[in-house]
Amino acid sequence: MSETINIEQAVLDNLRILSNDKQQEVLDFVEVLVKKTVNHQQLDIEDSDSSISSNLQQEQRLWQSYLSCEKKI
Repeated sequence: MSETINIEQAVLDNLRILSNDKQQEVLDFVEVLVKKTVNHQQLDIEDSDSSISSNLQQEQRLWQSYLSCEKKI
C-alpha cells in the first residue's frame, strides 16, 4: 500500500511541474490505460464465464453418461 502512495505522490509531484498542455496529455494517457484495463478485465470475465459454462457442460455429459451406464446394469 505504501508503494502505491509513493507512486501516486511521485506522479502528482511531477505532474505539477508540467504545463497545462502536458498535464492534459498525461490525463489522456491515463484514461487510455484505464480503458484498456477495463476492457481486459471484461475479456477475462467473459473467458471465465465461458470456461465455467464449458466445465458445466462437461460435467452434465459425464453425469448423463454415468446415469445411462447405471441404467444398463
